[in-house]
Amino acid sequence: MTQAQLIELVQEHHPQMGEAEIRIYLNKALIDFCKQTKILSGTSTINTVADKRYYDLANTVLEVTRVDCDDYQINRLIGRPEKTDVS
Repeated sequence: MTQAQLIELVQEHHPQMGEAEIRIYLNKALIDFCKQTKILSGTSTINTVADKRYYDLANTVLEVTRVDCDDYQINRLIGRPEKTDVS
């Protein structure tokens, strides 16, 4: 179903809604669907620094599922880190 068809369908039930408002709601629904189903995936690369534990991620990153360093997969930490680092 195209976006134009969806707009027509919504306007049948809500004739007072304008096309721009409907597009905003449809786009929000699409984003929510993608987040909940985790249908989209991608990769991101950052440069690491020695003795630095925390890094800022792009706003487009929803969830980190895997970390690789020098072509090796890093195991997920279970529990608390041995050394406290608040930097």
